[in-house]
Parts: sequence; structure tokens; C-alpha cells
Amino acid sequence: MAENEHETNKNMGPSERANGTTYEDQYRSLGYLFYSIAACDRSIIQAEINILKEMTARHWLVEDRNYDELGIESARYIDIAFDQALEQRLSSKDAYGRFVEDQLREPRRFDGWTKRLILRTAVEIAKASGSMNHAEATRIGDLQKLLGLFNG
Repeated sequence: MAENEHETNKNMGPSERANGTTYEDQYRSLGYLFYSIAACDRSIIQAEINILKEMTARHWLVEDRNYDELGIESARYIDIAFDQALEQRLSSKDAYGRFVEDQLREPRRFDGWTKRLILRTAVEIAKASGSMNHAEATRIGDLQKLLGLFNG
């Protein structure tokens, strides 16, 4: 069912999901989430930014070919929100709070396939420095619970 859900959402209008939330809103929310992972240890290194850009290009942009009214690929809003959070020097906690708030408001905003890609992207960002630290592992555990993804 999750794969069918993914296909249905993929074929909606250019920037609307079935629940009325725009793709841009969803991707902005993910940008804040991924920023919160990178900022967990209070510093963001270039390797974390590079992994985010790579994951966006190799996975998010490939799976979603929608564009906004300005011709910007919808999934680019992940990068845009990440960069905005970085410019604003947003705390990891505040950035994660934005994602949590959006997710709790619309708990069905992401299908199972997308939730797994969210988790995979978060883990890759956390491992970008060579290993995942305690703060990142804790945040990823919280994310798994929030998304309803459990190992085992």
C-alpha cells in the first residue's frame, strides 16, 4: 500500500499533495529536519552539507520531478530551508521542533517509502563526519519514533 500511496502522491498536481499541503511546505519541513541532524553537535561541517546535496540530487530530485510556479524543482526546497536555517543560526532543537510541529499537524503527510528515505537521509548526514555521535543518535531515535519506523 505504501508504494501505491507514493505513486498516487507523485501524480498529484504540480505542487499539491492529497492533503492540501504543498510539496514546497513538505520539503521545507525536511530541510529543517536535516539541518537539525547536522546541527545536533552545535557545528555543521562541509561533509554534512555535501551529503545533504548528494542525497537530494540522487534520491529526492529523482523521485519527485515537480516544479513550483517559478520553475524550481520542489525537492530543492530541502536545500533552501537548510540554507535558511544555517543563515539564521537556528538551534538544532528549534529546527527539529518545526519539523515535529508539521508532522504532528499532518501525521500522514509522508508515505512509508518517503519515511524510509527521510530516515536514510538523516542517518547519512549523521555519519558524514565518520561516525554518529550521541546527540545525532538520540535525534534519529526520536525521528524513528515520530515517523513510526522501528527496527526489527
